[in-house]
Amino acid sequence: MDFNKVLFDNWGIKLMSLALSLTLWFYVTSKGKTEITMTVPLELRNIPQNVAVVGNVAGSLEVRVQGQERALRDITIGKKIFGILDLSLARVGENVVPISPDDIRRPSGVTVTHISQSEVRVKLEPLVRRTFRLKALLHGAPANGYRLTKIAVAPARITVEGPESVMKRLESLQTMPIDIQGAKTGMTVDPKIDYQGKALKIIEDHIEVRIAIERKDR
Repeated sequence: MDFNKVLFDNWGIKLMSLALSLTLWFYVTSKGKTEITMTVPLELRNIPQNVAVVGNVAGSLEVRVQGQERALRDITIGKKIFGILDLSLARVGENVVPISPDDIRRPSGVTVTHISQSEVRVKLEPLVRRTFRLKALLHGAPANGYRLTKIAVAPARITVEGPESVMKRLESLQTMPIDIQGAKTGMTVDPKIDYQGKALKIIEDHIEVRIAIERKDR
């Protein structure tokens, strides 16, 4: 068989056929494609040890994505797209962390064509620990004829961890109000801590408040 003849005979027709095939392929693959703009959540990953993120950090990004209509419909319903901000190289202080389309997790077949911002500012502070005596805050009073005789918090001192700037301003720590209104017997409770809206963490696994209540004629 003469392969040269097979390859080059009627080469113009063959070239035209190839061009038509490519045009048809591009048409089929692009048919139904559309582009939408959406807001996606931004997750912070790989935060270095012994530091905390402080201040306001963008919790979402606006992105423009392109893909088949069905795929885009699925991600708008199922929220299968989100951004990841990698903080593994961040240091204490102000950081400017770049973000690119590669940092947007999305289903295959969906392309990110634009992000509302190319970088995100993040401030990190060292985590600091201090110990405090926890004050038990009570609400109400025992029933008539009864009295409060003792309040004990165990452990007596607790360890609190938080960002350096927060810990510097923290002067005391107390529980959320413990209701003893109308009580006739003592109680032991696992108190909720009043964090005063601050990013704090209690190191101890278990804290309890023991409240003793007795009849007044004893």
